[in-house]
Amino acid sequence: MIAAMSATELKDLFDRVLSWPKAAQDELLSMANAIENAFRGHQHVASEVELQISEAAITSIEVAPDAGSGADEVDILESMKRLVAGKQKPAKESGSDA
Repeated sequence: MIAAMSATELKDLFDRVLSWPKAAQDELLSMANAIENAFRGHQHVASEVELQISEAAITSIEVAPDAGSGADEVDILESMKRLVAGKQKPAKESGSDA
């Protein structure tokens, strides 16, 4: 049987984390969320903002295939654009006037 962390161990860890740089704290939070989601069987679903950022990054890539590569880079870019476009779903109307 695997021993669970005690409340004291968790508190000690969190006390130490408070002295870490923000980037390290953010990384710990991201890792903890990923672990929790794995236990719950959840898969990450990109938010609208994440999709917009990805699409902007993809469209900002300037591809100039070299003589030996054929159209591989262009094919990849077009595939990525289609993937992002396919993941975007129209916003659902809530039906309330909040």
